[in-house]
Amino acid sequence: MARAWIQDEWLDANRQPTARNGTGSRWRVYWWEETQTGRRRRSKRFQRKPDAQQYAAKLDNDLRAGTYRPPEHAETLLADVAAEWLSTRLDIKPATYLHYERSLRAYVLPQWGSRRIGTITKPDVAAWISALAAGTALASGKVRGSKPARFEPAPMRGPLKPSSIGHIHTVLSAVLAWAVETDRISRNPAAGARLPRVAAPEQVYLSHGQVEDLAVAAQDLTGRSMDGTLVRFLAYTGLRINEALALKVSALDLMRARAAVNATWTLDRAGKKVLGTPKSHEKRAVPLGFLVTELQELTAGQAQDAYVFQTPTGEALNDHNWRNRVFNLAARDADLDGLGVTPHKLRHTAASAAIGSGADVKVVQLMLGHKDATETLNTYGHLWPDRLDEVSASLEAARRTALAARSHVSIMSPRSA
Repeated sequence: MARAWIQDEWLDANRQPTARNGTGSRWRVYWWEETQTGRRRRSKRFQRKPDAQQYAAKLDNDLRAGTYRPPEHAETLLADVAAEWLSTRLDIKPATYLHYERSLRAYVLPQWGSRRIGTITKPDVAAWISALAAGTALASGKVRGSKPARFEPAPMRGPLKPSSIGHIHTVLSAVLAWAVETDRISRNPAAGARLPRVAAPEQVYLSHGQVEDLAVAAQDLTGRSMDGTLVRFLAYTGLRINEALALKVSALDLMRARAAVNATWTLDRAGKKVLGTPKSHEKRAVPLGFLVTELQELTAGQAQDAYVFQTPTGEALNDHNWRNRVFNLAARDADLDGLGVTPHKLRHTAASAAIGSGADVKVVQLMLGHKDATETLNTYGHLWPDRLDEVSASLEAARRTALAARSHVSIMSPRSA
């Protein structure tokens, strides 16, 4: 038995005109809604019978499947749901919060903010993703010179990269997932959307000689040994640039040749640079090896709370300033600028050097601060040498030993005698 039904408002059961004949919407969908105080009859009018039939069929399916939501819940504007969702994200780091906020402001809200969440469909989302890829989607930008910051509709600067589209879609999908979780809609229309394929990022592996050329070029450029040491430090410890720049003298254990990674420079929700926990909140220690001698000279006479890598006035280096004023120019002077090397990509060099020296996946995972070994293998698995022949040889040797021992026991047994 159907739980939702359609009634003709213009004709009665005997097909005779009613008092409403010819006025208002002709078709009306009725259904029973369960509430805390009991059942109540609900209805909605439609001008066209096919629309009423489609609505009634969906209602009937939702009522039977237990996914029914009162229609007024789906009338909420996406902008209101997004603001509510963002306010609940107490589990994320401030920098992630800012990323979500920027994605909402720049791309999600211009397209969807004024839409009622119940009207958003999978084809709508697919068309939006195509528009982002083509650079034709609705967007907003900051009005130059406005204080406080003011944002207005603005054309996109061009097509977005697949990775950027993926991040923006993730934000929309998370907002709609919150709408599902809070009983506003029954399904997430952004879930399972087909996204542009993201190409694997190009990895740069410098040789030991290239790392040294880069370090020497950085030192020659500024006349400060610290800049050369920072290049070597990034290339052989695998720290992210803002983890290295947050490092204090107290985090160095030069006797054990270890550095404790327990902080990084990040942004608070106001966009101000502050010290926070490392990515994924994973604290770790990294080996220093030959860097100990350079770090001893660099930190001699420094207070425990001083930054290891600092400006001439004793303040922490700014990663953007150092990259633009030192690193990029040093890469040019070392004839490496064509490789696309960046301070962050020196992590690849660190991983490559560690793997080439015999480090296993767990060691590299801990060194780089990856959340799990899967991330490490997905990124650097191709760098481990092919050991299939080695494994095969070991198995063959073990088999020969086992069979030889079995044969010896058989010869010595009384039964064989």
